[in-house]
Amino acid sequence: MDSATKPRAVVVTGCSSGIGRAVALRLLRAGYAVHATARRVGDMEDLARAGAKVARVDVTDATSVNDCVREVEAVHGPVWGLVNNAGYALAGPVEDIGVEQVRHQFEVNVFGALRMAHAVLPGMRSAGEGRIVNISSVAGRFSLPGGGCYHASKHALTCLSDTLRLETRPFGVRVSTVEPAAVNTAFIDTALRVLASSGRGLPAYRTFRADLDRYYRQVQSRPRRHGLGTPQTVAAAVERALSARTPRPRYVVGAAAHLCLGLHDVLPRAWFETVVRLAFPLPGPGG
Repeated sequence: MDSATKPRAVVVTGCSSGIGRAVALRLLRAGYAVHATARRVGDMEDLARAGAKVARVDVTDATSVNDCVREVEAVHGPVWGLVNNAGYALAGPVEDIGVEQVRHQFEVNVFGALRMAHAVLPGMRSAGEGRIVNISSVAGRFSLPGGGCYHASKHALTCLSDTLRLETRPFGVRVSTVEPAAVNTAFIDTALRVLASSGRGLPAYRTFRADLDRYYRQVQSRPRRHGLGTPQTVAAAVERALSARTPRPRYVVGAAAHLCLGLHDVLPRAWFETVVRLAFPLPGPGG
């Protein structure tokens, strides 16, 4: 950014750790006026020391979202940029996950992003400009065993982003998605905790759950072997989406993400699913 101009205000959600924190720090270095948000302000003390304005925002609560945006607008005028990063992975077999748990997954990963967009878009339209970057995933393009509910939420976020991009472009607003594969953050720790507590306890999936737990821990213990990306790489893609004169609709991040999408797009469906069956745990007879 040109240091002679007034810093552009960017709101980032889910900044307590991982990608959100990396995005906030990178945008601060780039000269943006960063408003970092999370459910626990105490988790963002380092961002406050680095120069970010921090605020408690629960993306499942409309009052929390609207209060944050009004506070930013009172200082900067219309929010110029929004980075929807808040989210988590609901892991486990589809049949064994309760509907209320799936509903909460969508409340955070999909409706949370939509609430944030609803809050900032009136100001962006009035200003005739703005950027929205949604942190989706290659999980939004295909599905894997044990991740169906999470993948469904990312499919939904990607579809909303694609439509929003078309509908807001006439008002000067640009919408992009950033799509990494697995990233080496506490995200996997959260997925493991959810895996251990999210099920209805169906005996048919007991062994499958144990196999998923073991698989995720192997991925976590050997991040380079399994192609885990870094939060900093994702943050770099976010900055590109915000700073580009003509941002791309989608930013696929990392070799693993490109490989997954390449296989998905090139292989016939049956062949791709054969690869998935060979690479990932699956339920078996007798649980």
